[in-house]
Amino acid sequence: MTLGEAEMAFLQKSFQEYYAEASSSLQPPKAFDKREFGFIPFRREKSMMRHKGFKSLPDLAAFLVNFTPSDAYYSSAYYERPEAEDMAGKGWLGADLIFDIDSDHIVTSCKTVHDSWKCLDCGLEGWGVEPEKCPRCGRRRIEADKWVCEQCLEAAKRETLKLLSMLEEDFGFSQAKLEVAFSGHRGYHVHVADEAILKFSSEERKEIVDYVSASGLKASLLYPELRRRSTREVDFSAEGWRGRIARAAYSLLLRKGEELKELGLTGKAVRLLEENREKLLRELSAGDAAGIPWKTWERLLQAAASLEAALVDTVVTTDVHRLIRLPGSLHGKTGLKAVLIESRKLPEFNPLTEALAFPEERNVKVKIVKPKPLKLGGAEYKFKAGEIVEVSWSPAVYMIGTGIAVLLKGGLQPSEA
Repeated sequence: MTLGEAEMAFLQKSFQEYYAEASSSLQPPKAFDKREFGFIPFRREKSMMRHKGFKSLPDLAAFLVNFTPSDAYYSSAYYERPEAEDMAGKGWLGADLIFDIDSDHIVTSCKTVHDSWKCLDCGLEGWGVEPEKCPRCGRRRIEADKWVCEQCLEAAKRETLKLLSMLEEDFGFSQAKLEVAFSGHRGYHVHVADEAILKFSSEERKEIVDYVSASGLKASLLYPELRRRSTREVDFSAEGWRGRIARAAYSLLLRKGEELKELGLTGKAVRLLEENREKLLRELSAGDAAGIPWKTWERLLQAAASLEAALVDTVVTTDVHRLIRLPGSLHGKTGLKAVLIESRKLPEFNPLTEALAFPEERNVKVKIVKPKPLKLGGAEYKFKAGEIVEVSWSPAVYMIGTGIAVLLKGGLQPSEA
């Protein structure tokens, strides 16, 4: 949905007030003066203004107040001349390792409730993740209407925690080298600032992506000895993927039969596991997998690899010139803050309460045009199309920015509160 002039003006004024009051919330990256900055303006043409450089945080804060972008970014790369307009002239010095985990790419059951799609050729409509091509006419012009809920964000957090575990345990990065940031909308960014990877090429970064996402991983290659009945030992303490999938496969054996069938196990294999579950678990605890046929083990291990893999955006990690959202800045659609989080505190972090940017005491009247499930600031909002409601400032910005509501004519403007 394209924002109207009144809605765009409301959002820009809201953002300007936030930046005027919250310059201390900005969390500039290391080597601030060697980063390129980019900004998306509040206007219908969403072309990015980039190749900007700043010498100090006050200069950046003043720019955000005066220009007031809808979105603010900085480069993962370090440059000699970040303000140069051609990449060759910038003088690339290296780049942090960046991972982007987006709930949009994770299959969750809630998508069948709040996501929908429509074929622009034949008009067929459906719920859930949009198909690559229309089931009725076969055309590929599919328009998707996507939403992000609490369940989506929890799924993104789980993927982020899996990634952090691998970066620490398998790659040896210390927590001091890892930064986690809520993106302000669909998920999380993980930054690795370590001299060891600073000069890595796109190809080398792709190898890291392949590892954490288990791309091309074959259980049969990790455990070739399990094919032989005479040697059926499982090493749960092994480093890397060998130990990781063994531990995860053990956990899968605790699941119900229907869940095991969904993982690709045959009915015969499921019956074997269910009828002998306690005995097999006892044997496995001692590292003995002799009671489980190889083909069943192979499917369990492969399913475990899929479940343990971290779903990251390959393009973001391999791009050594990538711009990433600035922590402390606001997301142009939701008005939520991009928040830096200590990795140890990520399990308890709740973006729908801790990323709110605007005071609760200011209320705004809006008209609901597209009802969606929304939980924000501890409150749950359930509206009907056409309903006129008065909500506090953060939910109003979220609803207007995501297009599920419009500013009611004569409604309270934030500067008037």
